[in-house]
Amino acid sequence: MLQKIGRKKYIFFYLIIFLILSSIHNSNFKYNNFFSIKKIGVVGLNRSNNLLLEKKFKDFVGYNIFTLERESFQFINSINFIKDYNVKKIYPDQLKVYLEPAKAISVVKHFDKLVVLGNNGKIIDLENLPTNVPQVTGTNDIKKVFQTLKMIDKSNFDIGNIKRIEFFLSERIDIEFKNKKKIRFPINYTIDNLNFALRLFNDDEYNKSKILDLRIPNKVITYDQ
Repeated sequence: MLQKIGRKKYIFFYLIIFLILSSIHNSNFKYNNFFSIKKIGVVGLNRSNNLLLEKKFKDFVGYNIFTLERESFQFINSINFIKDYNVKKIYPDQLKVYLEPAKAISVVKHFDKLVVLGNNGKIIDLENLPTNVPQVTGTNDIKKVFQTLKMIDKSNFDIGNIKRIEFFLSERIDIEFKNKKKIRFPINYTIDNLNFALRLFNDDEYNKSKILDLRIPNKVITYDQ
């Protein structure tokens, strides 16, 4: 007898779930008062940008909370001052959007204009040009600049010590440091080239040199000025 009662409870429970899920997939359920989104909060940016994004999210008010997935917010990827985002559903009717702002990683001379490259690979708008990031010249290819900076970041170099990166038509670069020392890298430079150059700079035989020239394979040329 107890088993029959327990079975009836399970059947009743699953029937309720079935009715709820059936309603969720009904287009007329968009404005159901219980599961429709009533409030959206945005955090992570400064106050003005948080409010700007909240206005963009107002279009989601009234939508069923179950129908919104991460893909629903892909428009955020087109906003240049955002690096990443995460959307948390607070049932039954709220969304919390956490935003990670893009940070400046270089100042690039881009078509004779100085622009700021962010760690999201996009040009970002800042009131003032940052002074604590490398300056990049010699190329208008923002994608190439971003890939090179990521490579440097993966190496043993401290990007904070780099003053300038100059690109050449031959697909090679020069790196100038804040202590005025410079390294001339070969074509098709790699992380191994970067780490090798750093080891040379820390070696007693080479650390007094102003310039290390690695353009010729298997050869190191030094200049004292």
